Amino acid sequence: MEIAKETVRRLMLEKQGFGDPPKTVTKQDVFDTVDRLGCVQIDTINVVERAHRLTLWSRLGAYDTSLLDDLAYRDRALFEHWAHAASYIPLKDYRFFLHSMNVRREKIRENLKKWEYGIDWSKVDPDILENVLERIREEGPLATRDFEHKRERPSGGWWDWKPAKVILEALLGAGVLLVSHRKNFQRYYDLAERLLPDWIDTEIPTEEERTQFFISRTMGCLGLLKASDIRKYYLPWCIVSGKTSKQLQAILNELADEERMVRFDVDGERQPYFSLADDVSRISEIEAGDFGFDGVRFLTNFDNLIWDRERVKTLFGFEAKLETYIPAKKRKYGYFNLPILSGDRLVGKIVPRMDRKNEILIIESVWHEPWFPVDEDFEDSFSETLDSFAEFNGAETVEIIEEPRVG
Repeated sequence: MEIAKETVRRLMLEKQGFGDPPKTVTKQDVFDTVDRLGCVQIDTINVVERAHRLTLWSRLGAYDTSLLDDLAYRDRALFEHWAHAASYIPLKDYRFFLHSMNVRREKIRENLKKWEYGIDWSKVDPDILENVLERIREEGPLATRDFEHKRERPSGGWWDWKPAKVILEALLGAGVLLVSHRKNFQRYYDLAERLLPDWIDTEIPTEEERTQFFISRTMGCLGLLKASDIRKYYLPWCIVSGKTSKQLQAILNELADEERMVRFDVDGERQPYFSLADDVSRISEIEAGDFGFDGVRFLTNFDNLIWDRERVKTLFGFEAKLETYIPAKKRKYGYFNLPILSGDRLVGKIVPRMDRKNEILIIESVWHEPWFPVDEDFEDSFSETLDSFAEFNGAETVEIIEEPRVG
């Protein structure tokens, strides 16, 4: 069966939860959104609200952010771990991350010379590890700041962590510790055995079960996908998956032969796409023109929809580009930009900045794609979304610095 890229794009938007937001956002709405996305990436940048909160706002509209904190740190319905970088993950999926935890735990046991991110484990006194664990056992949840460390030289950057921080993060990745709560965005770590609820399933899945879980989960989050797309959602280094795209292709072909998944040809694409069997009827409806979302949303570059830049380029003809980590002189848009979703297309970017002291949301610039015709309907939807965005960021007023640009 051959389908259009437009159909792939539209099914992806539905799977990602874009539609009419609820009038009143409940805690269940927040959980259901995280669950349908599989995980939500956590990021530290706070030019406006942080990425994980924005990802939910893009789907739910303005909501009480304490609901997310309650789900993660009070209700224990979510947990922090590696999925697509650091993420919130539904705790019901916990057992499928046990393999990656165990691999990292073995690395600690082996006292490897290098740990993730190139941190030199050999510089860490092994006695510190037991000291860190003993203090948490005796004192309860602790943060990095609770461990003294005198530097012999200035910090060398993000990953130039003090020894206790290296150990806390290693033990978190190994599943020995979990994040108990956050205070001023700083993690407090506690023993996993004290935080995991009784209902949690800790039976380690087989490699086949784990592989099929992440394939099905990703397909449920994206809709139609190629084998290579799977490796860009739950990142292989996060879930410790050694499956290559070629191996995943073979598994997808086998599942399609068993009629557990369905193979599609996509117009203009050489590689086949696959979907869950349950989605075939909806794909046919979308292919026939049944798609209703025509609103405007702003997306963080850490949004699940934007993670796979190659897929975004293929399906949307749009180049998502975060310029935060490149020199200022080389930036086109600015330190921090948000792609603009209009209906089923990505049509531009805004460059926002929150003046929290004066409660002003400043829009440094607005960019539109050269092909996109700005009309009255778009301007009305854009204005409505901007008002919601301002409310969500606690702004009383909005200030737009420049006239819209094209590029």
